Amino acid sequence: MVSKICVSNMYQSRFMSRSTRIVITDSLPALAYKPKIVERNKYDNWENKKIFEAKDNDDPVFSMVLPPPNVTGKLHLGHALSCTIQDVIAIRKRSLGHNVTWVPGTDHAGIATQRVVEKYLKCKHNIDRHDIGRDKFNIEVWKWKEKYGNTITEQLRLMGCSLDWSNEIFTMDENHSHAVTTAFINLFQKGMIYRKKALVNWCNALKSTVSDIEVDNISIDGLTEMMLPGYKKAVKFGQMYTFRYQIFDSNEIILVSTTMPETMLGDTAIAVHPEDERYTHLRGRRAIHPFRDSCIPIIFDEFVDMTFGTGAVKITPAHSKVDYEIAKRHNLKCIEVITENGTMKNAGKFDALMKYDCRELLLKELEDLGLLYEVKSHQMTLPICSRTGDVIEYLLKEQWFLACKNINIKAAKAVSDGQLNFDPENCAKLWEHWTGDCRDWCISRQLWWGHQIPAYKCSVDKDFVWIAATNETTAKVEASKFLRTLPDMITVVRDTDVLDTWFSSGVYPFSAFGWPEHNYKQKYKRFYPLSLMVTGHDILGFWVHRMVMLGLELTDKLPFHKVLLHGIICDNKGAKMSKSRGNVIDPVDVINGLSMEDLKEKAAEAHKEGGLTKEEYNRALAFYKSNFTQTNGIPECGVDALRFTLLSHDIKSRFVSFDIHQCNANKLFCNKIWQSIKYIQLSFDKLKPTDNEVTKSNLTYFDKWILSRLSDMVHIVNKSMDAHEFHTATKALKKFIYGEFCDIYLETTKLGFDSNDSNVSYAHGHTLSAALSTALRCLSPFMIYLTSEVIPKIPRFESNIIVNFNDTHNDFFDFPSSKDFECWRDVELEKDVDKLLSTVFLIRELKGFYGVSNKIRPSVVLKSSDSKLCKSIQNNFSVVLALCRCSNIVFEEQPNVRYVNSFLNKSTEVLLEIKGDDVDNTISKAKSKLQKKIKKLEENLEVIDKRSKHQDLDMEKIIAKREELKRLQRLM
Repeated sequence: MVSKICVSNMYQSRFMSRSTRIVITDSLPALAYKPKIVERNKYDNWENKKIFEAKDNDDPVFSMVLPPPNVTGKLHLGHALSCTIQDVIAIRKRSLGHNVTWVPGTDHAGIATQRVVEKYLKCKHNIDRHDIGRDKFNIEVWKWKEKYGNTITEQLRLMGCSLDWSNEIFTMDENHSHAVTTAFINLFQKGMIYRKKALVNWCNALKSTVSDIEVDNISIDGLTEMMLPGYKKAVKFGQMYTFRYQIFDSNEIILVSTTMPETMLGDTAIAVHPEDERYTHLRGRRAIHPFRDSCIPIIFDEFVDMTFGTGAVKITPAHSKVDYEIAKRHNLKCIEVITENGTMKNAGKFDALMKYDCRELLLKELEDLGLLYEVKSHQMTLPICSRTGDVIEYLLKEQWFLACKNINIKAAKAVSDGQLNFDPENCAKLWEHWTGDCRDWCISRQLWWGHQIPAYKCSVDKDFVWIAATNETTAKVEASKFLRTLPDMITVVRDTDVLDTWFSSGVYPFSAFGWPEHNYKQKYKRFYPLSLMVTGHDILGFWVHRMVMLGLELTDKLPFHKVLLHGIICDNKGAKMSKSRGNVIDPVDVINGLSMEDLKEKAAEAHKEGGLTKEEYNRALAFYKSNFTQTNGIPECGVDALRFTLLSHDIKSRFVSFDIHQCNANKLFCNKIWQSIKYIQLSFDKLKPTDNEVTKSNLTYFDKWILSRLSDMVHIVNKSMDAHEFHTATKALKKFIYGEFCDIYLETTKLGFDSNDSNVSYAHGHTLSAALSTALRCLSPFMIYLTSEVIPKIPRFESNIIVNFNDTHNDFFDFPSSKDFECWRDVELEKDVDKLLSTVFLIRELKGFYGVSNKIRPSVVLKSSDSKLCKSIQNNFSVVLALCRCSNIVFEEQPNVRYVNSFLNKSTEVLLEIKGDDVDNTISKAKSKLQKKIKKLEENLEVIDKRSKHQDLDMEKIIAKREELKRLQRLM
C-alpha cells in the first residue's frame, strides 16, 4: 500500500501547503512489465483477506452466479470470456460501493463426466461401467472428481475472478442435491411432472435420451459419408431409397420412398391423401410386407403431400415422431425394430445386426426380390447428438416429463410485460421461440452419474403407482393412500434414471442461497432474485429458459430480471473454435506462453490419449503453423492482457474473435503503463521544495487539455460499462492512456520538470498524478493485477488540486465518477489542440516518410491563414518543437533550402526542410515508394468493398485503412 513517508524533512515544513506536500511510494519491482512478477501471490492474498466475500451491511446489493463449468473440464476461451465479463461488472460494482456476491460453482455434468470416466476405465483397465456396477462406477466418478475437479476452479483463480469462494457450490453437494429433490417432488405433487411412454431422442453412443435442444439438425445436400461411433467404416447418408410394396391379392404395386430403409421393418401402414385419385381405389386394401408374414393397411390421411414423390408414405410409428402421431389417429400398432444399442430386433433374419449394417443387407434383399425401384441423391436433415456426434434414433420409452405449456406462458409474459429484459434486445425474439414451444420437457436420462430421480414404483401384485418422495418409507406411506393397503404390504423399486443436468442447474440461482431450507431466509431475501445473469447466447434455451421456468414455478419469482448474453469465441478469422477445426487456443497458454515445440508436443499428447483424432491433430498443427510461426509459438501475455483483449470486441455480437497478436500488443500496452509510472516517479524526484500554493490557475495549456480528455474518457467508460459496451470502454481507455497521455502529454511535461518554474512543474505533477490514477482506476476492472500493483505506486500530493480518492470500498479502488470530472471538459480547447497536434503529426509523417532522423533537427515553414492555430503553436513553441523534433518553425516564409510539402487542410500548408547531398534522388525514391504503397492500398480496399457486399466485415479495420489512404495521399 501507499507509504505515507514524506520526501524529506523540508517537505514536512509547516510553511508548505498541502498541495505541495508529497506522499512518496515504493518503486516498481522491475525495469519492464513482467506479468508473472506482477501476478505472483496477489490472488492468494486477496482470497486470504476475504475481500471478495459479501458483507453483512446495508450497502446496495449486487448478486450474480457463475454459470457452472463442468467439474472435470478445463478453462477454455469461452469460459475466459464469460468470467471476465462478469468479473469486470463485479469489480466495478464493488468499487462503486455495492455489496457484491458472485457465487462460484461447478456442474457435475452428467453426460460429459460419465463419458470421461468410462473412457478412462476402458483405456486403463479395459472394463466398462456394466462390469463393475452402478455403485462402484459412481465411486470411480467421485475419485475422478476429487483428482481433477479443482482444475477449473484453480484456473478461474488464475484469471483473477473475484468470486466469493466461501459460497462455492458443486451440483452434487448435499445442499444442492436436496434442492433438486425438493424441486422434483414439488412439481410432481402439482401434477406438472408425469411419466409416460413416448418417442424420445435416443443416442446410441450415450445409451440415453437427450433433449430436443441437444440435437443438432444437420442439413445434407446429397450423398455424404460419415464416420459414426461404433462403426469401422463410413455410413452413407443423403440418399432417397424408393421400393415397391405389392398390394395383397393383386399384381398392383405401390411405391414408397425413405432415407432410412432399415425402418421399413417396422412399417405398420402406407398412407396416402384422401383426395389423391391415384389411390382412391385402394381404400380398405392391404399391402404385403416382404419380410413379415403379414400385411399392412393402406390408410388415408390429410397430412400426406400428394405432390411429393409418389404421394405414398410408409408409416413407422415406433421410430418417427410424425408417424407416431398418425398411428394414434388410426389406431395402428407400434413395432419397435431398433434397440437401445442400435441393433435390430423384431426383424426376422436381420435381428441383432447393427442398424446401418442391416441397411446394406436389406437393400440387397430388396434388390434380389425385385422390390428396390430406385436409389438417388437427396437433400435431407440428419438429427445429430451434440454430445457424441452420433445419429439420433427415435425410440418408444417410458420417461419423465415436465409439463411446460403453462410455465412457458408465464415466461413469455415476463418479457412482454418488461419484467425480464435481454441485452442485446434482439434476443427477445429467440425467447419467443423457446417459450412458444408447447412440447413437454423430457427430464429423465439413462445415466448412472447424476441426481437419481426421487420416484418409486410402488406395487401390490399387478397394481402399481409412481410416487415422488425423499425415501422408500415415505413413498410407501404415500402409495398406501392410492393402493388402499398397509405400507408394509407394498413393494418399492426406485427409478434408476437420473435427472437431466439442465434440470439440476435450473434451480441453481435459488439453491445457491439456501433454498429450500428454513434457515436460508436471510441470504435468500438479500441476494435473490439475482441482479444480473451473464451467459452465452448459445445456451439461452438450454439454461436461461429452464432457470426462468423453474424459478417462476418454485419461488413465484423470476430468478433475475436482466440477462446479458455474449457471443461465441472464434479465432482471428472468425471461425468458431473447436477441436474439429484445430483452432482451439488454451487461455492458460496465452497467459504463460508456450513455444511452438511445446504446442506440438501438447497436441501430440492429446492425440495419444484420445482427446484428438488424427484429423483434428493435423488441423491443429496446420493452425499453429499459420498463426504462431512468426512468434515461435504463443507469446507470454499475462492475465491482464488476455482479459483486456477479450473485452476489446463487442461481446454482444454473435461471434467474438480472438487474435493472439492483438493480445501480445496489449501486453506491450501494459508495459507502456509500467513505464509511465516510472516516468512520474522520476519526475517527482525533480520537484524542488516550494512554499507556493499550487492552484488550478497554474495549470498549463496541455495540463488543461489532458484533463479535458480525461473527463471525456471517464464519461465514455462509465456510460459504456453501464450499457455493457465493454469494447467502447477499452477503446476509450487505450486511446487515452496510450495515445494521449503517454505518447503526447508525458512528452509535453519534460520541459516543465526540467525548468526552474516550480508553478509549472508542480502543476504537471498534480495533473500527471491525478490523470494516471483516474485512468488506471477506470482500467482496474479489466486489468486487475497490473492496476493493483501500480496505482499505489503513483506519487501523489496530500491534497491534489484536481481530484482525491478515498478508496474505502472493500479494498477496491474508488471508481471515478463522470460528475467529478465534468468541470474539466473544454471542447473548444480540445479543438485547438487537435489542430496543433494534427500539424505535429503531419510534420512527423513527412520526417518519417522522407527518412529524416530525429537526430537531424530540420526547420519547418508553416503557411497558414488559421490565426488560432498559429497562436497556439507560438504560445507553446518549445513544446511543439520538442514534439516534432525540429529546430525551428517559421511562419509565412518561403524557405531558401530544398523542402517537401503537404497540406494539412485548405488553410494550412507544411513545408519540411530536406538535408543531404542528393536531395532530388531522396525525394524521387520516397515519392515512388509512396505511389506503390497508395496503389496497393487502393487495390486492397477495392477487394474489401466487393467482399463487404456479400459478408459482414470489421468496419473499424476498413475505416482505418481508408484513413491511412488519405494520410498517404496527402503526402504526394
